[in-house]
Amino acid sequence: MEGSVLIVDIGNSQVKAAIFSDRGELKQRFLFLSPEELIGFDDMRIFYLDTRMDGSWRRVLAQQGAVELSVEKGFPFPSAYSQRLGADRAAQILAVRESGSWPAVVLSCGTACTIDYIDAQGYHRGGVITAGIHLRLLALAEKTGRLPRIEPRMKAPLLGTDTEEALLAGVVGGFQLEISQWIRQLEMRGGSLRVWVTGGEADFIRSVLPSHSIFAPDLTLRGAWHWQQFLRSCGGN
Repeated sequence: MEGSVLIVDIGNSQVKAAIFSDRGELKQRFLFLSPEELIGFDDMRIFYLDTRMDGSWRRVLAQQGAVELSVEKGFPFPSAYSQRLGADRAAQILAVRESGSWPAVVLSCGTACTIDYIDAQGYHRGGVITAGIHLRLLALAEKTGRLPRIEPRMKAPLLGTDTEEALLAGVVGGFQLEISQWIRQLEMRGGSLRVWVTGGEADFIRSVLPSHSIFAPDLTLRGAWHWQQFLRSCGGN
């Protein structure tokens, strides 16, 4: 696919990828299960984000001539954050900035949950990092003597009448309250805002978000495409 761009997102639990046309049309999305599957994309420009810092993936990507997207090389948007901002978060923020709809909150709900705030001028003011739902349940099961490991449910009771229900109330219900309160606080700071949501645990907070929230599973990949366009416009790869 000459002229196409392969974007690879090495996340904490999955390696997602997408092929974009040179104009930004998403042609194909898929998951990579092993680094060896990257071999054979020699006719494409390859850009990648690496949350996991996994040497085996990075070695194969280097052999393919892939370019890493990292804020250590410079922010693709104005931000108050340090250069330790994760590349996945930076890509998500860039995708939302490209929408032109600010102020906005970007929620990424996965192994870790991040919340980033973009003000009415498109300036990234900062964000929040907290544990995702599955990680919270895993920590309680592994770091206590008697609490079981359970699977989360979309609906949690306000109060539990047994241990499993109590865990759901505290972890799932507590997570939902936490996210909704962050959104309220940011609305008090900057007025009405647009909420963008991505990540594998996004459905767990759907019920507590504003009705106009935008669920965008490809937000990171689309932001990475905009990022490589930014680099090209600056004379980079």
